[in-house]
Amino acid sequence: MAHKLENGNYLVCHEKDGRVKEYHQDGKIVWDYDVPLFDKDRAGGHGPEAWGNQTFNSLRLKNGNTLIATGNGHSVIEVTPAKEVVWAVHQNDLEGITLAWVTSLEVLPNGNIIIGNCHAGPENPQLIEITKDKEVVWTFKDFENLGNSTAASATVGVKGKVQR
Repeated sequence: MAHKLENGNYLVCHEKDGRVKEYHQDGKIVWDYDVPLFDKDRAGGHGPEAWGNQTFNSLRLKNGNTLIATGNGHSVIEVTPAKEVVWAVHQNDLEGITLAWVTSLEVLPNGNIIIGNCHAGPENPQLIEITKDKEVVWTFKDFENLGNSTAASATVGVKGKVQR
């Protein structure tokens, strides 16, 4: 996933490499972040039992930090330009929900975050809106029609600018 930033640069997730890079318009790397494994060993697969850092999506926030969906790291982290993690929601932080391959991200105009939860099995939602206090606002689950591989999503009909 890649996004053009307001400054004209590009924020790009390199899923296989577990890295997020910001590229200047001329192609030079101006920021590079290795998604951490959080002191765990890699484990193959795609579901909640897997483990890695195959980042899928990232967004540059208005405060200059970067919000990163860590893929099979089962989390969302907010990272400063100095590469410090200042906020995170991890695999079992949301009551009754297990995060698996965390994919799509959207920041709503009110600051809430919509998280895509792929490969999480029929008992978990595919989309989750949370507050920065990690309170669940709503979830969406339609395993019958969407299955276990809902990697991308977009919200429509939201008033104001949504970050994708």
